[in-house]
Amino acid sequence: MGLTVKQEKFANLYVELGNASEAYRQAYNVKDSTSIETINVSASKLLADPKITLRVEELRNEVKESHCITRDFIVKGLLEIINDVDYTFKLGKDNSISDADKKVFFRLMNQTKNTDKLRALEQLAKMLGLNEPEKQELKQTIEIVEKSRD
Repeated sequence: MGLTVKQEKFANLYVELGNASEAYRQAYNVKDSTSIETINVSASKLLADPKITLRVEELRNEVKESHCITRDFIVKGLLEIINDVDYTFKLGKDNSISDADKKVFFRLMNQTKNTDKLRALEQLAKMLGLNEPEKQELKQTIEIVEKSRD
């Protein structure tokens, strides 16, 4: 059994917008008087439906394929951002650069920011699973101290 017209619209809007609540509002023509909690719960229920989850995954894969977006493409793009920021900082510290390099520096400085590098590093860490907490073995030693009675 396939999706209803509204479920299909919800799945498409969710992939397009990345926001389940807004996708629900638009797909189901929600009234302005509907509470945010009701919208959020309804959207969550739709996302929990296995048929809709499968359709969302299919749509995401179609988008990735049509735009040639792969994990490798994203990693390369994020590394490029990080390298651009590093290069800009290096140029900014170099007092012996030529006038042409100074122009490059100011152009790059206007295009890149330290926060760009931070966001790129955060995305890479998340993609590569580096944000997961390190497992540490916890060893406890319990000492029983006997107090002498007088």
